[in-house]
Amino acid sequence: MNADHQQTHDHDHGHRSASRRSLSISLALITVYMVVEVVGGLVSGSLALLADAGHMLTDAAAIGLALLAIWISGRPASIEQTFGFHRTEILAALLNALSLWFIAALIFFEASRRFGDSIDVDGGLMLVVGAVGLGVNVAAAWVLHRSAGYSLNVEGAFLHVIADLLGSVAVVAAGVMVLAFGWDIADPIFGIVIGILILASSMRLLWKVVHVLMEGTPAHLDLHLLCHRLEELEGVTGIHDIHAWSITTGYDALSAHVTADVAVMDDPNPVLQRLREIASSEFGIAHVTIQLEDSTDGCAEDHHIEHPAIYSSGHRHDES
Repeated sequence: MNADHQQTHDHDHGHRSASRRSLSISLALITVYMVVEVVGGLVSGSLALLADAGHMLTDAAAIGLALLAIWISGRPASIEQTFGFHRTEILAALLNALSLWFIAALIFFEASRRFGDSIDVDGGLMLVVGAVGLGVNVAAAWVLHRSAGYSLNVEGAFLHVIADLLGSVAVVAAGVMVLAFGWDIADPIFGIVIGILILASSMRLLWKVVHVLMEGTPAHLDLHLLCHRLEELEGVTGIHDIHAWSITTGYDALSAHVTADVAVMDDPNPVLQRLREIASSEFGIAHVTIQLEDSTDGCAEDHHIEHPAIYSSGHRHDES
């Protein structure tokens, strides 16, 4: 195992441990308060509280799923799973995004039913429980926010908490309106607001997950700049058939064909080593596969000719 790969492995393990710790703390906070909110919702008859409690249940499930995915992703690679189980975290993020849509649909259904049925709501209890819930969600979000920037898996759980945090704001607002003006209709209205917030929070996550599953180029990686840096090496004449994708968040892979002078082909190891170092150290790519060639004549792949995005700036047409 080379130094760059070992450093990437250690860095990934550190992030995984931090994610596991923050998820566990958040799960404890949310589970305790979820029970309180369910009781409060049943006693007060508040849809907004029950909707928020239902979403807290999905928060707890989302965090539990994220923790399970972290555990599975740490399993070693095998002959059947040569990249290991890292994609488990992406699949968990996908399930969390879709579960947000499901709970929103349930809230919309119940809200539409309550618009036609007059149900008394205890605004005082609703306000108190909602305010405490807001504090719990702020605490859980604060615990998760740093790890969410690194992992789509944690981001899925984090977005559940953020949507619930905003939902708690809606619960408090509805409670104030019920107490101050007797507007019981504010309860289903704010239930709908919670549902909309849940849907909105899932869209960005869903797009990121689909991008990874479609093996799209990582958003933070500039392929033009990468090709340009590789071509700066003495003896390198061109880059083609280049592919970059994410196995999971923070674990990117690259494969490329590199054409080089005949002199380089006589002793390719130093150039290969330097190419890998640039991709790993400067661009943070964990898994690098490079094939050296003395020309493109023997390359079976030709899609790169039609795809300008894989060329470095030196190979692109000038842009007006």
